[in-house]
Amino acid sequence: MGRIIVNEFDENGFSEENLRRIAALKIKFRLSVKIHLIAYIFGIVLLISINVLFSPLILWFIYPIFGWLIGLMMHLTAYIVYAKGVYPIAKRAVIFNIVAYIFVNLLLFVINSYTDALLIGIKPRYLWFLYPVFFWGVALIIHYIVYLGFYNKKLYEEGERQSRMDRAIEKEMHKMRKKSA
Repeated sequence: MGRIIVNEFDENGFSEENLRRIAALKIKFRLSVKIHLIAYIFGIVLLISINVLFSPLILWFIYPIFGWLIGLMMHLTAYIVYAKGVYPIAKRAVIFNIVAYIFVNLLLFVINSYTDALLIGIKPRYLWFLYPVFFWGVALIIHYIVYLGFYNKKLYEEGERQSRMDRAIEKEMHKMRKKSA
Protein backbone atom coordinates (compact mmCIF):
# COMPACT_ATOMS: atom_id res chain seq x y z
CA MET A 1 0.00 0.00 0.00
CA GLY A 2 2.65 2.44 -0.89
CA ARG A 3 6.10 3.09 0.30
CA ILE A 4 7.04 2.25 3.87
CA ILE A 5 8.61 5.30 5.46
CA VAL A 6 11.39 4.33 7.86
CA ASN A 7 12.08 7.92 8.79
CA GLU A 8 10.67 11.21 7.61
CA PHE A 9 13.60 11.94 5.27
CA ASP A 10 14.41 10.24 1.98
CA GLU A 11 17.91 9.51 0.71
CA ASN A 12 18.36 13.17 -0.36
CA GLY A 13 17.66 14.54 3.10
CA PHE A 14 14.24 16.02 2.25
CA SER A 15 11.07 15.16 4.09
CA GLU A 16 8.03 14.07 2.09
CA GLU A 17 6.38 17.39 2.93
CA ASN A 18 9.35 19.40 1.69
CA LEU A 19 9.54 17.38 -1.54
CA ARG A 20 5.82 18.01 -2.12
CA ARG A 21 6.31 21.75 -1.51
CA ILE A 22 9.27 21.91 -3.91
CA ALA A 23 7.37 19.93 -6.57
CA ALA A 24 4.37 22.27 -6.23
CA LEU A 25 6.61 25.33 -6.63
CA LYS A 26 8.26 23.85 -9.73
CA ILE A 27 4.86 23.17 -11.30
CA LYS A 28 3.65 26.71 -10.51
CA PHE A 29 6.87 28.18 -11.90
CA ARG A 30 6.57 26.08 -15.08
CA LEU A 31 2.93 27.14 -15.53
CA SER A 32 3.92 30.78 -15.04
CA VAL A 33 6.55 30.50 -17.80
CA LYS A 34 4.00 28.90 -20.15
CA ILE A 35 1.45 31.66 -19.44
CA HIS A 36 4.09 34.33 -20.10
CA LEU A 37 5.09 32.63 -23.36
CA ILE A 38 1.46 32.54 -24.53
CA ALA A 39 0.98 36.20 -23.54
CA TYR A 40 4.21 37.08 -25.39
CA ILE A 41 3.02 35.36 -28.58
CA PHE A 42 -0.44 36.96 -28.45
CA GLY A 43 1.06 40.36 -27.65
CA ILE A 44 3.45 40.15 -30.59
CA VAL A 45 0.68 39.05 -32.97
CA LEU A 46 -1.44 41.99 -31.77
CA LEU A 47 1.44 44.47 -32.18
CA ILE A 48 2.27 43.19 -35.67
CA SER A 49 -1.40 43.54 -36.64
CA ILE A 50 -1.61 47.09 -35.29
CA ASN A 51 1.68 48.01 -36.99
CA VAL A 52 0.64 46.61 -40.38
CA LEU A 53 -2.81 48.23 -40.23
CA PHE A 54 -1.90 51.71 -38.98
CA SER A 55 1.76 52.38 -39.83
CA PRO A 56 3.01 49.83 -42.36
CA LEU A 57 5.94 51.97 -43.52
CA ILE A 58 7.71 51.91 -40.14
CA LEU A 59 8.14 48.45 -38.62
CA TRP A 60 8.20 49.49 -34.97
CA PHE A 61 6.89 46.13 -33.71
CA ILE A 62 10.47 44.80 -33.94
CA TYR A 63 11.51 46.70 -30.81
CA PRO A 64 8.94 45.26 -28.40
CA ILE A 65 9.49 41.76 -29.81
CA PHE A 66 13.12 41.82 -28.70
CA GLY A 67 12.53 43.98 -25.62
CA TRP A 68 9.91 41.61 -24.25
CA LEU A 69 12.06 38.65 -25.27
CA ILE A 70 14.61 39.81 -22.69
CA GLY A 71 12.00 39.58 -19.94
CA LEU A 72 10.73 36.22 -21.18
CA MET A 73 14.24 34.76 -21.27
CA MET A 74 15.03 36.03 -17.77
CA HIS A 75 11.79 34.44 -16.56
CA LEU A 76 12.66 31.16 -18.28
CA THR A 77 16.17 31.30 -16.82
CA ALA A 78 14.74 31.79 -13.33
CA TYR A 79 12.62 28.67 -13.80
CA ILE A 80 15.51 26.58 -15.13
CA VAL A 81 17.87 27.73 -12.37
CA TYR A 82 15.24 26.88 -9.73
CA ALA A 83 14.26 23.57 -11.33
CA LYS A 84 17.89 22.43 -11.63
CA GLY A 85 18.67 23.57 -8.08
CA VAL A 86 21.60 25.74 -9.14
CA TYR A 87 23.62 26.74 -6.11
CA PRO A 88 25.40 28.90 -4.88
CA ILE A 89 23.83 32.29 -5.50
CA ALA A 90 27.06 33.45 -7.17
CA LYS A 91 26.61 30.79 -9.86
CA ARG A 92 23.04 31.96 -10.40
CA ALA A 93 24.28 35.55 -10.76
CA VAL A 94 26.75 34.50 -13.46
CA ILE A 95 24.01 32.63 -15.34
CA PHE A 96 21.59 35.58 -15.18
CA ASN A 97 24.33 37.98 -16.31
CA ILE A 98 25.14 35.79 -19.31
CA VAL A 99 21.48 35.53 -20.35
CA ALA A 100 20.96 39.29 -19.93
CA TYR A 101 24.16 39.96 -21.90
CA ILE A 102 23.03 37.80 -24.82
CA PHE A 103 19.49 39.12 -25.13
CA VAL A 104 20.13 42.80 -24.37
CA ASN A 105 22.92 42.84 -26.93
CA LEU A 106 20.64 41.08 -29.41
CA LEU A 107 18.15 43.93 -28.92
CA LEU A 108 20.90 46.53 -29.37
CA PHE A 109 22.06 44.77 -32.55
CA VAL A 110 18.50 44.82 -33.93
CA ILE A 111 18.10 48.52 -33.08
CA ASN A 112 21.47 49.34 -34.65
CA SER A 113 20.73 47.32 -37.79
CA TYR A 114 17.21 48.68 -38.22
CA THR A 115 18.16 52.31 -37.71
CA ASP A 116 21.11 51.90 -40.09
CA ALA A 117 18.78 50.38 -42.69
CA LEU A 118 16.53 53.45 -42.42
CA LEU A 119 19.50 55.78 -42.84
CA ILE A 120 21.14 54.12 -45.87
CA GLY A 121 22.46 56.82 -48.15
CA ILE A 122 22.35 59.48 -45.43
CA LYS A 123 25.36 58.37 -43.42
CA PRO A 124 27.88 55.50 -43.39
CA ARG A 125 27.17 52.37 -41.34
CA TYR A 126 28.09 52.84 -37.68
CA LEU A 127 28.16 49.71 -35.48
CA TRP A 128 27.64 51.41 -32.11
CA PHE A 129 26.18 48.25 -30.54
CA LEU A 130 29.72 46.80 -30.46
CA TYR A 131 30.69 49.18 -27.63
CA PRO A 132 28.33 47.65 -25.06
CA VAL A 133 29.08 44.16 -26.45
CA PHE A 134 32.79 44.71 -25.81
CA PHE A 135 32.71 46.56 -22.47
CA TRP A 136 29.92 44.47 -20.95
CA GLY A 137 31.71 41.37 -22.26
CA VAL A 138 34.90 42.39 -20.46
CA ALA A 139 32.92 42.96 -17.25
CA LEU A 140 31.20 39.59 -17.70
CA ILE A 141 34.55 37.83 -18.11
CA ILE A 142 35.84 39.54 -14.94
CA HIS A 143 32.66 38.47 -13.12
CA TYR A 144 33.19 34.86 -14.24
CA ILE A 145 36.86 34.90 -13.18
CA VAL A 146 35.86 36.25 -9.75
CA TYR A 147 33.22 33.52 -9.50
CA LEU A 148 35.78 30.83 -10.37
CA GLY A 149 38.32 32.30 -7.97
CA PHE A 150 36.11 32.66 -4.93
CA TYR A 151 33.33 30.13 -5.33
CA ASN A 152 35.00 27.22 -7.10
CA LYS A 153 35.14 24.46 -4.49
CA LYS A 154 38.30 22.44 -3.86
CA LEU A 155 39.06 19.61 -1.46
CA TYR A 156 40.14 20.96 1.89
CA GLU A 157 42.43 19.35 4.49
CA GLU A 158 39.66 17.34 6.14
CA GLY A 159 38.49 16.00 2.78
CA GLU A 160 35.44 18.26 2.52
CA ARG A 161 34.83 20.58 -0.39
CA GLN A 162 35.14 24.29 0.42
CA SER A 163 35.30 27.35 -1.76
CA ARG A 164 38.10 29.87 -1.43
CA MET A 165 35.56 32.22 0.19
CA ASP A 166 34.62 29.55 2.78
CA ARG A 167 38.31 28.90 3.51
CA ALA A 168 38.95 32.65 3.94
CA ILE A 169 36.00 32.89 6.34
CA GLU A 170 37.29 29.92 8.35
CA LYS A 171 40.77 31.48 8.50
CA GLU A 172 39.34 34.83 9.66
CA MET A 173 37.20 33.12 12.31
CA HIS A 174 40.31 31.26 13.52
CA LYS A 175 42.18 34.59 13.86
CA MET A 176 39.26 36.12 15.75
CA ARG A 177 39.11 33.16 18.14
CA LYS A 178 42.86 33.49 18.83
CA LYS A 179 42.49 37.21 19.61
CA SER A 180 39.56 36.69 21.96
CA ALA A 181 41.30 33.84 23.84
